[in-house]
Amino acid sequence: MGLKKLIDNYAAFNLWANNHFVTWLQSLDTQLLYQQMPSSFTSIDFTLQHILRTQKYWLAFVCEKDTSTFSWAVFENEVERILEELNTQSEEMHNTISSFSEEQLLTKLILDSPWAKNQLSRYEYILHVINHSTYHRGQIITMARNIGISEHIPATDYNFFNTQLTSK
Repeated sequence: MGLKKLIDNYAAFNLWANNHFVTWLQSLDTQLLYQQMPSSFTSIDFTLQHILRTQKYWLAFVCEKDTSTFSWAVFENEVERILEELNTQSEEMHNTISSFSEEQLLTKLILDSPWAKNQLSRYEYILHVINHSTYHRGQIITMARNIGISEHIPATDYNFFNTQLTSK
């Protein structure tokens, strides 16, 4: 598998996984998504917001847009909007990432932010943001189990995604 195909597949995986998560979370009592608990973020809602903000930031970065005024604002009691926006933004991310040529994926981008300074290929930043979202989806599953949710939890593993593709 070439680099472009791999990155396209990972972008499709991220879209698929986030869509499955949104569908699952929309089936739950919304108040459960606001329930406070000890974790990296204090609720499923805030974890979703973090995934969304981070995907937006890195998509802007890999598209070489100005991120200096990026808003990291946290919203209260808007989880329904956040879920819808996560679906929309994941689709935009997939479409944009899939449009990059192999040469564009190999282009080195310079990150000069307050928290990190480095120079990596565009595809490495793309893999980073997809891995980041995967990490936090796993946290959401743990958070859900900790508040008693154990039914209909989606399997959103990369291998499961690929298995579904080949079984069609």
